[in-house]
Amino acid sequence: MSMLRQSAQVTYCPYKGECSYYSVPAGGAKSVNAVWTYEEPYPAVAEIKGYLAFYPNRVDSFAVSA
Repeated sequence: MSMLRQSAQVTYCPYKGECSYYSVPAGGAKSVNAVWTYEEPYPAVAEIKGYLAFYPNRVDSFAVSA
């Protein structure tokens, strides 16, 4: 998360709730809004809370560290 910056982009899904977006500054313009997440999803889909999704065409690679 330290490599991401939350953007002003927000969308809404009637099934999951409000979706927040993050950009990857190191990726430049290509990586604007490259990551999306439901920070407070509706109870019916609560299991998606805390997960991030990446648009594959907006990132070159990613690594997960513990």
